[in-house]
Amino acid sequence: MAEDRAHSTLAFLLSQVGIHASQRFARRLAAIDLQPPQFRVMNAIDASEGSSQQAIAATIGAPPSRMVAIVDELEARGLLERRPHPSDRRIRALHLTAAGRRLLARGRKLAAEHEEDLTRGLDQADRKRFVALLQKLVDEQEIGAGVHPGLSGPEGH
Repeated sequence: MAEDRAHSTLAFLLSQVGIHASQRFARRLAAIDLQPPQFRVMNAIDASEGSSQQAIAATIGAPPSRMVAIVDELEARGLLERRPHPSDRRIRALHLTAAGRRLLARGRKLAAEHEEDLTRGLDQADRKRFVALLQKLVDEQEIGAGVHPGLSGPEGH
């Protein structure tokens, strides 16, 4: 019988590291009562403060129904608010609250620690090269910048 080499293929290793990273990151964020999709939405709002819910959803590839649920939860927790849009009364603009900014800062600290742990054993040059190679795959596969498959449905929770 031929030796099983499936465990050393690029696809397997990417999947293995991706699932490992995703699960560990979710556990880290759970310590501050945040889920990865919520963290992604908060980051996107921070980067584009005052944008509509629809614009943020399109940017990060979240289906409208999923986005509504995430925004509703974050708003109920006092982490963001919907405000009237300055130029279109039909649109509600998303803004982080002070509490949302504090929680986002804590989440970003955890994310930095997570990345440091995840890339332990790689020097700075290897990390940069690895990120560049992964970005090439994302670009070639037309996945989309900033789009995370975990936002596409409840399995991303």
